[in-house]
Parts: sequence; C-alpha cells; structure tokens
Amino acid sequence: MKTSTLLSIAAAFLWTLSGCSKEQGATAADEKFQVVLSFKNASTRADGATALSGTVVDIVNGYICFVSSGSAITDVYTISSTATSGKNIRNTDLGSTAVTLSDVPGSSAKVYLIANKGSLSNVPVEGSSIASFLANNMVVEDQGDYTKVTSIGEATLMTTSNPDVKSAAVVLYTKVARIQVKEISFDGDITGTVAGIFVNGFYPSMQLNGTAAAMKVSNVASDYVDNSPIFPSLLSGYVYDMVNKSIAASVVPTTANGVWGYNLFASATPQIVVKLTNVVSNGQSVGDQFVTINGFKNGSTNSAITNIEGGMIYTIQAGALVIKPEHLSIDPGVTPIKVDVTVTPVTWQETTVIPNL
Repeated sequence: MKTSTLLSIAAAFLWTLSGCSKEQGATAADEKFQVVLSFKNASTRADGATALSGTVVDIVNGYICFVSSGSAITDVYTISSTATSGKNIRNTDLGSTAVTLSDVPGSSAKVYLIANKGSLSNVPVEGSSIASFLANNMVVEDQGDYTKVTSIGEATLMTTSNPDVKSAAVVLYTKVARIQVKEISFDGDITGTVAGIFVNGFYPSMQLNGTAAAMKVSNVASDYVDNSPIFPSLLSGYVYDMVNKSIAASVVPTTANGVWGYNLFASATPQIVVKLTNVVSNGQSVGDQFVTINGFKNGSTNSAITNIEGGMIYTIQAGALVIKPEHLSIDPGVTPIKVDVTVTPVTWQETTVIPNL
C-alpha cells in the first residue's frame, strides 16, 4: 500500500472518574480517556503543479473517529479551519502543537482519520458502524487539487508500559492517482488543431472503502466533446480538457502548473485520448482524428503498467509523445500508442512516462 503521510498519534489516556472508580467495578464503557494527539508528516509527495517533490498533502478538514472492537463509532472529532474547541480540531494545529482530546470512551479500540472529506454526503455518527460511514462516496471532481486529495488511515490503540497510556500510529493513504502530460509533439506531416484531451476509462466516484462506481468508458467519437454524457462540463479540467490549439511542432499547457493533469481513482490503466480537428496528414485533408495513448510502461524498469495506483504519479514527459500520421484514427480508443511513463510512489514522488511509439 502506498503511503502519502504518516500520522503519529501518541495517546495518553488518563483515567477519570465517571461516577465510580475502577476499584468500584467500572466497565470499559464507563471509563473515559484523555488523548493527546500529535501529527507528523513522514513522507513527501508531488504537488498539483509539475510534480515537485518535497511537499505534502495538506489536511484541510476531516474527521477523527474512535471505534470499539465491535466496529461501532464511540467518539467523533471534526477537523476544520476554525479554532479548536469542544469536538473540533483546527487543521493548522495538526503538526504544530499537541491537541488534547477529552473524554474519549474507554471502549475505544481503534482510531480512524479521514482527511479532506470533500463533498461526502454523510457524517460519522456515534453508535453507528464505521463500515457504514466508509461506504460514503468520494467524487472525482473533489480531487482536483492534488495537495488536498481525500486520504484515510486507521490504527489499533496499543497498550504501553503505563497501563493508563495507549498509542497508535496512523498511516494515511489515498485511492487517488495522477496522470499528467507535459507536452504533445507532432512530426512535420500533420497540421490542424488539438481540440481536447480526454481520459477514457475512469471512475466518477469511489467509496472510502475502495468500492468503485461503474467506469466511464466510450469508443464513440460523438462522446468526445464538452458536456457529453461521459464528459459532463462538471468534470472539465478533472478528466478532460478542451485545448483548441493549432498543431505546431509541439503543444504545451498554458496553465501556470505546466501540465495537463488528471487526478483519478485507482483503476486499470486508462487510455488518454487526444482529439484532433481539421487534420491534414501528408497533404491530405482527413477531418477529425483521434490518437489513443495506452499500454503504459515504466520508463525506468520497462515493465508494463496494468493499473494506476493510489499515491502514484504517472508522467508523460516533454518530448516523449510524438504523434505521426500512422497514429491517427477516426475512432477513439482504437489502435493505441504504447507509452513509457515516469512513475513515482507516494512518497508522492514523480515517475516519468515515456511514449514507446
């Protein structure tokens, strides 16, 4: 499992009296803990720009859930940008100062941390099953900022030499992978317009537990337009870009981050489809054409990439993708080009993808 961030939760559990003492026969459910929570970034990852190493996933908001051995939620803390108070923890306090959590039920056996909740439809509720909450759907449009992707981790509360102290180390991981393209190059025999770049084969949503919705995939040319059933405008910039640039020796992104980037849920390796319009190839007008990039290979190991994994960045580097007349097709998703990619784990470090034309 690839990891993006390491949370170290040092839990100092101080017994308090809840109407009776341990000597008076208090049960675990009666006992309360005070928990000191500390945060530590122990890994690096690339950010949403050109996959720079050394930055980390920011925790903007989320939940900390304590869970019993029977998987019932025993206590819930929220994470937000507001000041720490009651059952709310300020996100900027994570990693800077210890946060004290009071009156955590003694029946708590595990802890879950859900970071960057996006538009999750449900909230964790005390007494309900953690499995029910983990059936919440993440949506791909919430993952556009790669520094704030939804991440989750869990750990068992461990006893220490002090019977009143427990601890846990939570490793955050994400189901989000990133594909980025730095440049599309053409040989001198093709003119026309790069109309758009599309991901063919993506999950529009995925539960926190990793269960995916039906995949969006199409080999129908009419789907490859803005606001089609498979590419609704809501997902523009997330799973497709309308480019509309005249074909030159190369076409590059004009955005500040310098890449066309797509943050996708882990899946079988999708295709990247480049739509070209008003194409003239070898002096002959051929109208609309598609170039399908498929069959990624790791440029470092030369091994095939059959799945994109959460916490990995797959990069087609500048100069690596050169389109020639023989790569053109009137249909998307057919006669694919195989590419080598730069791949880097999370650690969120970049890996490079080099097309094998």
